Amino acid sequence: MDFMDIENDLMLELYRKLFLCRRFEEKVYQLILDGVVLGSVHLSTGEEAAAVGTIGALEKTDYILPTHRGHCQHLSKGAEPDKLMAELAGKETGYCKGNSGSIHIFDRENNNLGSNGIVGAQFPITVGAGMAIKYKKLNSCVVCFTGDGATNQGWFYELLNLMSLWQLPVIIVCVNNLYGMGTPYSETSLASVNEKPRLFKIRSEVVDGNDVEAVYIIMKELVELAKKESKPALLECLTYRWMGHSAFDQRPYRPKEEIEKWKNLDPIKRAETKLISRGIKSSIIDDIKKRVNNQIEEAANFAINSKFPEFNVSMQM
Repeated sequence: MDFMDIENDLMLELYRKLFLCRRFEEKVYQLILDGVVLGSVHLSTGEEAAAVGTIGALEKTDYILPTHRGHCQHLSKGAEPDKLMAELAGKETGYCKGNSGSIHIFDRENNNLGSNGIVGAQFPITVGAGMAIKYKKLNSCVVCFTGDGATNQGWFYELLNLMSLWQLPVIIVCVNNLYGMGTPYSETSLASVNEKPRLFKIRSEVVDGNDVEAVYIIMKELVELAKKESKPALLECLTYRWMGHSAFDQRPYRPKEEIEKWKNLDPIKRAETKLISRGIKSSIIDDIKKRVNNQIEEAANFAINSKFPEFNVSMQM
């Protein structure tokens, strides 16, 4: 499939979502420093194309199970930045009324089955969702996001076995950012991520996870096969998180040269370069940036000015 098959309007929408994800997390980081967002927060700066490209290939009727590093996955599936920001700030106007924070967000309207803080816990839930889709004969699929580290868990192999055995409409998207917390993937497994599904006769693809167009194109094909023929698959997106494991991790375990190398592969700059090469005026791109910046500022103000939830705690002796 030729990358030029993506029309400019679609590419512009993917670019808008990339920039939305980046600006959202940059603002979240600032709110962490300002003491507005508390608790454990895991950012995905640099990985935006893996979320935007895969979810961009879905319909609203398709389901996702994000990871604990899932802000971009939530936004890509249609989450409203103001409600998402409010949830991170623990406010009652958030998606879960301020009760979930960053890690446990759920969005029923957009068929987002929720993220959680237990690494790999999405795997058995994915089996259930896939079974339900197949049993009810829905024209849908479920996309299970995971990091590379979680593919070493036993639950992951149980998921592979059952989605293969029962031919479930499931696509696993592995956002391979090379590290599980501070440990390189190469030190935890001799088998690459994409080799593991092949043991279960599952189609497995690898893509440049910083090229949103490449991610979208291969994902579109996998989604079609999952929905029409109930063929499961895994897509490994090779990418990199610029930040540490969590907001205050200064990433001393990673060489500076490695970080700079991946920053030069910035998915947003690459998408912008591609748009300009296709004749899109820089003024159109600037307008997208302006609108997104305004949207993010409004979301931050909404979160800051919203109320904290009220808890009525009573104890009977």
